[in-house]
Amino acid sequence: MLALVLCVVLLIGAVVGITIYRIDEIGRVKVNGLEHVEKGIEDILLVGSTSRCAVKPAKNFNVYVKQCEEGVNGVNSDVIMILRLNSNDHRVALLSIPRDTFVPDARAGDLSNKIDAALADGPSQLVQAIKQDFGIPINHYVVLNFESFADIVNALGGVDMYFPTQIKDMSGITQMKTGCQHIGGIEALALVRARHLYYNYSYKTKTWRGYDGSGDLGRIERDHIFLKVLAAAVRSRGLGNPATDEALLAAVAPQLTVDTTFGDGEMLNLVNTFHSVSIGGVPEYTAPIVEDTQTYIYKGYGYGDVVFPTEPQDQQTIDAFLGVTPAGLELAPSAITVSVVDGTGSAASTAAVVTKLRALGYRVVATGSQTSVGPISETTVFYASPAHLQQAEKVLSDVAGTVSMARGASLGGADVTIVTGSDLAVVSNHPTQASPAAHASHRAKTGPTSSTTAATTTTTTPSTDGGVLAPPTAATSSIPPYDPRACPTTKAK
Repeated sequence: MLALVLCVVLLIGAVVGITIYRIDEIGRVKVNGLEHVEKGIEDILLVGSTSRCAVKPAKNFNVYVKQCEEGVNGVNSDVIMILRLNSNDHRVALLSIPRDTFVPDARAGDLSNKIDAALADGPSQLVQAIKQDFGIPINHYVVLNFESFADIVNALGGVDMYFPTQIKDMSGITQMKTGCQHIGGIEALALVRARHLYYNYSYKTKTWRGYDGSGDLGRIERDHIFLKVLAAAVRSRGLGNPATDEALLAAVAPQLTVDTTFGDGEMLNLVNTFHSVSIGGVPEYTAPIVEDTQTYIYKGYGYGDVVFPTEPQDQQTIDAFLGVTPAGLELAPSAITVSVVDGTGSAASTAAVVTKLRALGYRVVATGSQTSVGPISETTVFYASPAHLQQAEKVLSDVAGTVSMARGASLGGADVTIVTGSDLAVVSNHPTQASPAAHASHRAKTGPTSSTTAATTTTTTPSTDGGVLAPPTAATSSIPPYDPRACPTTKAK
Protein backbone atom coordinates (compact mmCIF):
# COMPACT_ATOMS: atom_id res chain seq x y z
CA MET A 1 0.00 0.00 0.00
CA LEU A 2 2.96 2.29 0.46
CA ALA A 3 4.21 1.43 -3.02
CA LEU A 4 2.58 4.49 -4.54
CA VAL A 5 4.79 6.75 -2.44
CA LEU A 6 7.85 4.69 -3.05
CA CYS A 7 7.43 4.54 -6.80
CA VAL A 8 7.40 8.32 -7.02
CA VAL A 9 10.51 8.52 -4.86
CA LEU A 10 12.13 5.84 -6.99
CA LEU A 11 11.32 7.68 -10.19
CA ILE A 12 12.85 10.77 -8.65
CA GLY A 13 15.89 8.92 -7.36
CA ALA A 14 16.72 6.40 -10.08
CA VAL A 15 17.74 9.04 -12.58
CA VAL A 16 20.28 6.88 -14.37
CA GLY A 17 17.93 4.00 -15.10
CA ILE A 18 14.89 5.88 -16.33
CA THR A 19 14.09 5.36 -19.99
CA ILE A 20 11.26 6.74 -22.08
CA TYR A 21 9.91 3.34 -23.03
CA ARG A 22 9.50 2.38 -19.36
CA ILE A 23 7.72 5.63 -18.59
CA ASP A 24 5.36 4.91 -21.48
CA GLU A 25 4.29 1.71 -19.68
CA ILE A 26 2.75 3.77 -16.88
CA GLY A 27 -1.06 3.68 -16.90
CA ARG A 28 -3.17 6.82 -17.26
CA VAL A 29 -6.51 7.81 -15.75
CA LYS A 30 -8.58 10.96 -16.18
CA VAL A 31 -8.94 12.89 -12.93
CA ASN A 32 -11.15 15.96 -12.65
CA GLY A 33 -10.41 18.88 -10.35
CA LEU A 34 -6.63 18.90 -10.65
CA GLU A 35 -5.02 22.34 -10.66
CA HIS A 36 -2.33 23.64 -12.99
CA VAL A 37 1.20 23.67 -11.59
CA GLU A 38 2.22 27.20 -10.66
CA LYS A 39 5.43 28.81 -9.45
CA GLY A 40 7.36 25.54 -9.53
CA ILE A 41 5.35 23.92 -6.71
CA GLU A 42 3.54 20.59 -7.14
CA ASP A 43 1.25 18.74 -4.74
CA ILE A 44 1.00 15.08 -5.74
CA LEU A 45 -1.74 12.92 -4.22
CA LEU A 46 -0.35 9.43 -3.53
CA VAL A 47 -2.95 6.72 -3.02
CA GLY A 48 -2.71 3.07 -2.02
CA SER A 49 -5.64 1.09 -3.39
CA THR A 50 -7.03 -1.90 -1.47
CA SER A 51 -8.36 -3.56 -4.64
CA ARG A 52 -7.82 -7.32 -4.19
CA CYS A 53 -8.91 -7.99 -7.79
CA ALA A 54 -6.04 -5.88 -9.11
CA VAL A 55 -3.59 -8.53 -7.89
CA LYS A 56 -2.52 -11.23 -10.35
CA PRO A 57 -2.83 -14.86 -9.21
CA ALA A 58 0.42 -15.98 -7.63
CA LYS A 59 1.41 -18.11 -4.67
CA ASN A 60 2.29 -15.20 -2.42
CA PHE A 61 -0.89 -13.29 -3.28
CA ASN A 62 -3.40 -16.14 -3.10
CA VAL A 63 -4.97 -14.68 0.03
CA TYR A 64 -5.91 -11.52 -1.90
CA VAL A 65 -7.08 -13.50 -4.94
CA LYS A 66 -9.32 -15.57 -2.67
CA GLN A 67 -10.73 -12.45 -1.04
CA CYS A 68 -11.53 -11.08 -4.50
CA GLU A 69 -13.33 -14.31 -5.41
CA GLU A 70 -15.30 -14.06 -2.17
CA GLY A 71 -16.40 -10.53 -3.05
CA VAL A 72 -14.04 -8.69 -0.69
CA ASN A 73 -12.95 -5.94 -3.05
CA GLY A 74 -13.86 -2.62 -1.58
CA VAL A 75 -11.81 -0.10 -3.55
CA ASN A 76 -10.72 2.17 -0.72
CA SER A 77 -7.55 4.16 -0.13
CA ASP A 78 -5.84 2.72 2.91
CA VAL A 79 -2.88 5.05 2.39
CA ILE A 80 -3.44 8.73 1.53
CA MET A 81 -0.34 10.87 1.31
CA ILE A 82 0.41 14.20 -0.33
CA LEU A 83 3.91 14.86 -1.61
CA ARG A 84 4.82 18.55 -1.98
CA LEU A 85 7.71 19.33 -4.32
CA ASN A 86 9.03 22.89 -4.45
CA SER A 87 11.42 23.28 -7.39
CA ASN A 88 12.44 26.77 -6.26
CA ASP A 89 14.29 25.67 -3.14
CA HIS A 90 14.25 21.85 -3.58
CA ARG A 91 11.99 21.60 -0.55
CA VAL A 92 10.13 18.30 -0.17
CA ALA A 93 7.46 17.50 2.42
CA LEU A 94 5.05 14.63 3.03
CA LEU A 95 1.61 14.76 4.68
CA SER A 96 -0.41 11.67 5.61
CA ILE A 97 -4.18 11.77 6.15
CA PRO A 98 -5.51 8.96 8.38
CA ARG A 99 -7.84 6.72 6.38
CA ASP A 100 -10.67 6.77 8.97
CA THR A 101 -10.96 10.58 9.04
CA PHE A 102 -14.69 11.38 8.83
CA VAL A 103 -15.39 14.23 6.42
CA PRO A 104 -18.60 15.82 5.09
CA ASP A 105 -18.20 15.05 1.38
CA ALA A 106 -16.21 11.83 1.13
CA ARG A 107 -18.75 10.24 -1.20
CA ALA A 108 -20.39 11.66 -4.30
CA GLY A 109 -23.53 13.66 -3.59
CA ASP A 110 -22.04 15.41 -0.55
CA LEU A 111 -22.35 12.28 1.57
CA SER A 112 -20.34 12.09 4.80
CA ASN A 113 -18.06 9.09 5.30
CA LYS A 114 -14.51 8.08 6.09
CA ILE A 115 -12.17 9.67 3.60
CA ASP A 116 -10.83 6.30 2.44
CA ALA A 117 -14.29 5.58 0.98
CA ALA A 118 -13.96 8.41 -1.54
CA LEU A 119 -11.91 6.29 -3.92
CA ALA A 120 -14.92 3.99 -4.43
CA ASP A 121 -16.44 6.87 -6.43
CA GLY A 122 -13.24 7.37 -8.38
CA PRO A 123 -10.07 9.45 -8.00
CA SER A 124 -11.86 12.70 -8.86
CA GLN A 125 -14.00 12.34 -5.75
CA LEU A 126 -10.96 11.81 -3.51
CA VAL A 127 -9.22 14.84 -5.04
CA GLN A 128 -12.34 16.93 -4.48
CA ALA A 129 -12.68 15.83 -0.85
CA ILE A 130 -9.06 16.70 -0.03
CA LYS A 131 -9.23 20.08 -1.76
CA GLN A 132 -12.53 21.07 -0.14
CA ASP A 133 -12.02 19.62 3.32
CA PHE A 134 -8.34 20.47 3.84
CA GLY A 135 -7.82 23.39 1.45
CA ILE A 136 -4.84 21.68 -0.19
CA PRO A 137 -4.40 22.13 -3.96
CA ILE A 138 -3.81 18.87 -5.85
CA ASN A 139 -1.84 18.93 -9.13
CA HIS A 140 -1.30 15.24 -9.84
CA TYR A 141 -2.61 11.83 -8.83
CA VAL A 142 -0.65 8.57 -8.42
CA VAL A 143 -2.04 5.16 -7.39
CA LEU A 144 -0.57 1.69 -6.89
CA ASN A 145 -1.67 -1.63 -5.37
CA PHE A 146 -0.36 -4.39 -3.09
CA GLU A 147 1.52 -6.37 -5.73
CA SER A 148 3.69 -3.52 -6.98
CA PHE A 149 4.92 -2.82 -3.48
CA ALA A 150 6.28 -6.34 -3.08
CA ASP A 151 7.74 -6.24 -6.59
CA ILE A 152 9.74 -3.09 -5.77
CA VAL A 153 11.23 -4.65 -2.64
CA ASN A 154 12.02 -7.89 -4.46
CA ALA A 155 13.64 -5.99 -7.33
CA LEU A 156 16.12 -4.68 -4.79
CA GLY A 157 16.77 -8.20 -3.50
CA GLY A 158 14.92 -7.35 -0.28
CA VAL A 159 15.88 -4.86 2.43
CA ASP A 160 17.47 -4.99 5.88
CA MET A 161 15.51 -3.75 8.89
CA TYR A 162 16.28 -3.70 12.58
CA PHE A 163 13.71 -5.40 14.87
CA PRO A 164 14.14 -4.33 18.52
CA THR A 165 11.76 -7.10 19.64
CA GLN A 166 9.52 -9.80 18.24
CA ILE A 167 6.37 -8.56 16.45
CA LYS A 168 3.19 -10.07 15.03
CA ASP A 169 0.21 -8.61 13.21
CA MET A 170 -2.93 -9.95 11.56
CA SER A 171 -1.62 -8.43 8.30
CA GLY A 172 0.53 -11.56 8.01
CA ILE A 173 3.86 -10.61 9.53
CA THR A 174 5.39 -12.69 12.31
CA GLN A 175 8.99 -11.76 13.01
CA MET A 176 10.42 -13.74 15.92
CA LYS A 177 14.08 -12.92 15.28
CA THR A 178 15.41 -9.64 16.65
CA GLY A 179 18.24 -7.46 15.46
CA CYS A 180 19.03 -6.65 11.83
CA GLN A 181 17.02 -9.00 9.60
CA HIS A 182 16.61 -9.35 5.83
CA ILE A 183 13.01 -9.26 4.60
CA GLY A 184 11.48 -9.73 1.17
CA GLY A 185 8.56 -8.10 -0.59
CA ILE A 186 5.72 -10.08 1.01
CA GLU A 187 7.08 -9.53 4.53
CA ALA A 188 7.57 -5.83 3.78
CA LEU A 189 3.99 -5.56 2.51
CA ALA A 190 2.69 -7.16 5.71
CA LEU A 191 4.84 -4.79 7.79
CA VAL A 192 3.55 -1.59 6.21
CA ARG A 193 -0.04 -2.89 6.41
CA ALA A 194 0.26 -3.68 10.12
CA ARG A 195 -2.10 -1.76 12.39
CA HIS A 196 -2.90 -4.35 15.08
CA LEU A 197 0.67 -4.90 16.21
CA TYR A 198 1.69 -7.21 19.07
CA TYR A 199 5.27 -7.12 20.35
CA ASN A 200 7.70 -8.64 22.87
CA TYR A 201 6.86 -12.34 22.90
CA SER A 202 7.29 -14.36 26.10
CA TYR A 203 8.55 -17.84 25.29
CA LYS A 204 7.92 -18.84 28.89
CA THR A 205 4.20 -17.99 28.96
CA LYS A 206 3.72 -18.21 25.16
CA THR A 207 1.99 -14.83 25.15
CA TRP A 208 2.65 -11.37 23.75
CA ARG A 209 3.53 -8.86 26.45
CA GLY A 210 2.59 -5.72 24.51
CA TYR A 211 -0.05 -4.42 22.11
CA ASP A 212 0.56 -1.24 20.12
CA GLY A 213 -3.07 -0.05 19.98
CA SER A 214 -2.33 3.00 17.81
CA GLY A 215 -4.14 1.60 14.77
CA ASP A 216 -3.77 3.59 11.58
CA LEU A 217 -1.51 6.19 13.20
CA GLY A 218 1.00 3.50 14.10
CA ARG A 219 0.83 2.14 10.58
CA ILE A 220 1.48 5.60 9.13
CA GLU A 221 4.53 5.95 11.37
CA ARG A 222 5.84 2.55 10.23
CA ASP A 223 5.15 3.52 6.61
CA HIS A 224 7.26 6.64 7.03
CA ILE A 225 10.07 4.62 8.57
CA PHE A 226 10.00 2.02 5.82
CA LEU A 227 9.94 4.72 3.16
CA LYS A 228 13.31 5.94 4.42
CA VAL A 229 14.71 2.42 4.61
CA LEU A 230 13.68 1.61 1.04
CA ALA A 231 14.87 4.96 -0.31
CA ALA A 232 18.27 4.31 1.29
CA ALA A 233 18.33 0.86 -0.31
CA VAL A 234 17.54 2.32 -3.72
CA ARG A 235 20.28 4.92 -3.32
CA SER A 236 22.87 2.33 -2.26
CA ARG A 237 21.96 -0.42 -4.73
CA GLY A 238 19.98 1.16 -7.54
CA LEU A 239 21.56 4.38 -8.68
CA GLY A 240 24.06 3.85 -11.43
CA ASN A 241 23.40 0.11 -11.59
CA PRO A 242 21.60 -0.44 -14.90
CA ALA A 243 20.41 -3.94 -14.00
CA THR A 244 18.88 -2.86 -10.70
CA ASP A 245 17.44 0.32 -12.17
CA GLU A 246 15.83 -1.67 -14.97
CA ALA A 247 14.38 -4.21 -12.52
CA LEU A 248 12.93 -1.44 -10.37
CA LEU A 249 11.30 0.32 -13.28
CA ALA A 250 10.04 -2.97 -14.74
CA ALA A 251 8.38 -3.70 -11.39
CA VAL A 252 6.83 -0.26 -11.01
CA ALA A 253 5.90 1.17 -14.38
CA PRO A 254 3.36 -1.37 -15.72
CA GLN A 255 1.29 -1.21 -12.53
CA LEU A 256 1.68 2.48 -11.78
CA THR A 257 -1.28 4.68 -12.71
CA VAL A 258 -1.11 8.48 -12.88
CA ASP A 259 -3.43 11.20 -14.10
CA THR A 260 -3.47 11.98 -17.82
CA THR A 261 -1.92 15.44 -17.30
CA PHE A 262 1.21 14.01 -15.64
CA GLY A 263 3.36 13.99 -18.77
CA ASP A 264 6.65 12.20 -19.43
CA GLY A 265 8.54 15.48 -19.72
CA GLU A 266 7.25 16.66 -16.35
CA MET A 267 8.31 13.41 -14.70
CA LEU A 268 11.79 13.69 -16.16
CA ASN A 269 12.04 17.31 -14.99
CA LEU A 270 11.18 16.16 -11.47
CA VAL A 271 13.93 13.54 -11.72
CA ASN A 272 16.50 16.13 -12.71
CA THR A 273 15.39 18.55 -10.00
CA PHE A 274 14.99 16.26 -6.99
CA HIS A 275 17.25 13.25 -7.56
CA SER A 276 19.80 14.47 -5.02
CA VAL A 277 17.31 15.15 -2.21
CA SER A 278 17.94 13.03 0.88
CA ILE A 279 14.75 11.29 1.98
CA GLY A 280 16.08 11.24 5.53
CA GLY A 281 15.68 15.00 5.80
CA VAL A 282 12.16 15.22 4.38
CA PRO A 283 9.60 16.54 6.92
CA GLU A 284 6.84 13.97 7.48
CA TYR A 285 3.53 15.11 8.93
CA THR A 286 0.31 13.34 9.86
CA ALA A 287 -2.89 15.37 10.03
CA PRO A 288 -3.87 15.46 13.74
CA ILE A 289 -7.12 13.72 14.60
CA VAL A 290 -9.45 13.05 17.52
CA GLU A 291 -10.54 9.44 17.93
CA ASP A 292 -14.10 8.44 18.79
CA THR A 293 -13.45 5.68 21.32
CA GLN A 294 -16.88 4.15 20.70
CA THR A 295 -18.61 2.94 17.53
CA TYR A 296 -19.57 6.10 15.71
CA ILE A 297 -23.30 6.47 15.02
CA TYR A 298 -24.17 8.87 12.20
CA LYS A 299 -27.84 9.34 11.28
CA GLY A 300 -28.62 5.99 12.89
CA TYR A 301 -25.92 4.03 11.06
CA GLY A 302 -22.83 2.58 12.72
CA TYR A 303 -19.58 3.60 10.99
CA GLY A 304 -17.25 1.62 13.26
CA ASP A 305 -13.89 3.15 14.12
CA VAL A 306 -13.92 6.83 13.17
CA VAL A 307 -11.56 9.74 13.74
CA PHE A 308 -12.35 13.43 13.33
CA PRO A 309 -10.38 16.44 12.10
CA THR A 310 -9.37 18.75 14.91
CA GLU A 311 -8.74 22.48 15.04
CA PRO A 312 -6.54 24.46 15.39
CA GLN A 313 -4.06 21.56 15.12
CA ASP A 314 -4.98 20.58 11.55
CA GLN A 315 -4.63 24.09 10.17
CA GLN A 316 -1.29 24.55 11.87
CA THR A 317 -0.03 21.23 10.47
CA ILE A 318 -1.20 21.99 6.92
CA ASP A 319 0.40 25.43 7.11
CA ALA A 320 3.71 23.83 8.14
CA PHE A 321 3.44 21.21 5.40
CA LEU A 322 2.70 23.79 2.70
CA GLY A 323 5.24 26.25 4.11
CA VAL A 324 2.83 29.18 4.35
CA THR A 325 1.86 31.88 6.82
CA PRO A 326 -0.83 31.13 9.44
CA ALA A 327 -4.46 31.33 8.42
CA GLY A 328 -6.58 34.38 7.82
CA LEU A 329 -4.20 37.21 8.67
CA GLU A 330 -5.39 39.48 5.89
CA LEU A 331 -9.16 39.32 6.47
CA ALA A 332 -11.07 41.26 9.11
CA PRO A 333 -14.02 39.39 10.67
CA SER A 334 -16.21 42.41 9.94
CA ALA A 335 -15.76 41.69 6.22
CA ILE A 336 -17.27 38.20 6.56
CA THR A 337 -20.94 37.28 6.84
CA VAL A 338 -21.72 34.12 8.81
CA SER A 339 -24.83 32.05 9.45
CA VAL A 340 -25.07 29.52 12.27
CA VAL A 341 -27.12 26.32 12.18
CA ASP A 342 -27.76 24.40 15.40
CA GLY A 343 -26.77 20.79 14.72
CA THR A 344 -26.86 19.53 18.30
CA GLY A 345 -30.39 20.25 19.50
CA SER A 346 -29.06 22.78 21.98
CA ALA A 347 -30.36 26.26 21.27
CA ALA A 348 -28.43 27.65 24.25
CA SER A 349 -25.08 26.36 22.95
CA THR A 350 -25.76 27.74 19.51
CA ALA A 351 -26.72 31.12 20.95
CA ALA A 352 -23.40 31.17 22.82
CA VAL A 353 -21.57 30.51 19.56
CA VAL A 354 -23.41 33.39 17.87
CA THR A 355 -22.60 35.74 20.72
CA LYS A 356 -18.91 34.93 20.62
CA LEU A 357 -18.68 35.21 16.84
CA ARG A 358 -20.22 38.66 17.02
CA ALA A 359 -17.81 39.59 19.81
CA LEU A 360 -14.94 38.71 17.47
CA GLY A 361 -16.44 41.02 14.84
CA TYR A 362 -18.18 38.59 12.48
CA ARG A 363 -21.48 39.68 10.94
CA VAL A 364 -23.97 36.92 11.81
CA VAL A 365 -26.81 37.34 9.30
CA ALA A 366 -28.94 34.24 9.92
CA THR A 367 -29.49 31.33 12.29
CA GLY A 368 -31.30 28.02 11.93
CA SER A 369 -31.45 24.44 13.11
CA GLN A 370 -31.36 20.90 11.76
CA THR A 371 -31.83 17.42 13.14
CA SER A 372 -28.80 16.20 15.06
CA VAL A 373 -26.86 13.45 13.27
CA GLY A 374 -26.20 11.67 16.57
CA PRO A 375 -24.90 12.06 20.13
CA ILE A 376 -21.41 12.83 18.79
CA SER A 377 -21.05 15.14 15.82
CA GLU A 378 -18.38 17.26 14.21
CA THR A 379 -18.81 20.93 13.45
CA THR A 380 -18.71 21.79 9.74
CA VAL A 381 -17.70 25.14 8.28
CA PHE A 382 -19.39 25.33 4.85
CA TYR A 383 -18.50 27.75 2.07
CA ALA A 384 -20.72 28.18 -0.97
CA SER A 385 -18.10 28.60 -3.70
CA PRO A 386 -14.31 28.59 -4.21
CA ALA A 387 -14.46 32.39 -4.03
CA HIS A 388 -15.35 32.04 -0.33
CA LEU A 389 -12.59 29.58 0.62
CA GLN A 390 -10.52 32.33 2.21
CA GLN A 391 -13.47 33.42 4.37
CA ALA A 392 -14.07 29.84 5.47
CA GLU A 393 -10.42 29.44 6.41
CA LYS A 394 -10.60 32.63 8.43
CA VAL A 395 -13.64 31.34 10.35
CA LEU A 396 -11.86 28.02 10.80
CA SER A 397 -9.02 29.88 12.49
CA ASP A 398 -11.41 31.16 15.16
CA VAL A 399 -12.99 27.86 16.24
CA ALA A 400 -11.64 24.78 17.98
CA GLY A 401 -12.66 21.18 18.54
CA THR A 402 -13.71 18.47 16.10
CA VAL A 403 -14.20 20.82 13.16
CA SER A 404 -14.11 20.15 9.42
CA MET A 405 -14.46 22.37 6.35
CA ALA A 406 -16.45 21.63 3.17
CA ARG A 407 -18.22 23.12 0.18
CA GLY A 408 -21.97 23.43 0.71
CA ALA A 409 -25.01 25.66 0.45
CA SER A 410 -25.05 28.71 2.71
CA LEU A 411 -27.92 29.85 4.88
CA GLY A 412 -29.23 33.36 4.37
CA GLY A 413 -26.74 34.14 1.61
CA ALA A 414 -23.84 34.20 4.08
CA ASP A 415 -20.23 33.79 2.98
CA VAL A 416 -19.83 30.96 5.48
CA THR A 417 -22.30 28.72 7.31
CA ILE A 418 -21.36 26.94 10.54
CA VAL A 419 -23.29 23.77 11.44
CA THR A 420 -22.51 23.28 15.12
CA GLY A 421 -21.33 19.95 16.51
CA SER A 422 -20.99 18.43 19.95
CA ASP A 423 -17.37 19.53 20.46
CA LEU A 424 -17.12 23.18 19.43
CA ALA A 425 -15.51 26.22 20.97
CA VAL A 426 -15.16 29.76 19.61
CA VAL A 427 -11.62 30.92 20.31
CA SER A 428 -9.02 33.32 19.00
CA ASN A 429 -6.17 31.51 17.31
CA HIS A 430 -4.71 34.66 15.80
CA PRO A 431 -0.92 35.00 15.81
CA THR A 432 0.34 37.71 18.14
CA GLN A 433 2.41 39.18 15.32
CA ALA A 434 1.03 39.33 11.79
CA SER A 435 3.26 38.61 8.84
CA PRO A 436 3.58 41.59 6.46
CA ALA A 437 3.18 39.30 3.44
CA ALA A 438 -0.48 38.98 2.45
CA HIS A 439 -1.82 36.63 -0.18
CA ALA A 440 -5.14 35.56 -1.68
CA SER A 441 -5.51 32.47 0.49
CA HIS A 442 -3.44 31.05 3.29
CA ARG A 443 -3.29 27.82 1.28
CA ALA A 444 -1.70 29.74 -1.59
CA LYS A 445 1.49 28.32 -3.07
CA THR A 446 4.07 30.44 -1.32
CA GLY A 447 7.38 29.68 0.28
CA PRO A 448 8.06 29.31 4.00
CA THR A 449 7.63 32.41 6.13
CA SER A 450 8.76 33.37 9.58
CA SER A 451 6.94 31.62 12.40
CA THR A 452 4.61 33.41 14.78
CA THR A 453 3.29 32.68 18.23
CA ALA A 454 -0.38 31.78 18.58
CA ALA A 455 -2.45 33.23 21.39
CA THR A 456 -5.84 31.78 22.27
CA THR A 457 -8.69 32.92 24.47
CA THR A 458 -10.82 30.85 26.80
CA THR A 459 -13.20 28.48 25.05
CA THR A 460 -16.87 29.38 25.20
CA THR A 461 -18.77 26.20 24.43
CA PRO A 462 -18.17 23.11 26.57
CA SER A 463 -17.90 19.71 24.92
CA THR A 464 -20.96 17.49 25.12
CA ASP A 465 -19.24 14.34 23.93
CA GLY A 466 -19.57 12.59 27.28
CA GLY A 467 -15.86 11.88 27.44
CA VAL A 468 -15.77 9.47 24.48
CA LEU A 469 -13.45 11.62 22.37
CA ALA A 470 -9.73 11.08 22.88
CA PRO A 471 -7.29 14.03 23.04
CA PRO A 472 -5.95 15.37 19.71
CA THR A 473 -2.95 13.56 18.29
CA ALA A 474 0.33 15.23 17.31
CA ALA A 475 1.45 16.01 13.75
CA THR A 476 4.80 14.32 14.36
CA SER A 477 5.87 11.62 16.80
CA SER A 478 8.90 9.66 17.93
CA ILE A 479 9.46 6.02 17.03
CA PRO A 480 8.14 3.62 19.70
CA PRO A 481 10.89 1.41 21.14
CA TYR A 482 9.35 -1.76 19.67
CA ASP A 483 8.86 -0.54 16.08
CA PRO A 484 11.15 -1.86 13.30
CA ARG A 485 13.59 0.70 11.90
CA ALA A 486 16.72 1.13 9.81
CA CYS A 487 19.61 -1.15 10.68
CA PRO A 488 22.63 0.40 12.39
CA THR A 489 25.32 1.52 9.99
CA THR A 490 27.52 -1.41 11.05
CA LYS A 491 25.72 -4.74 11.37
CA ALA A 492 26.74 -7.02 14.18
CA LYS A 493 28.09 -10.38 13.01
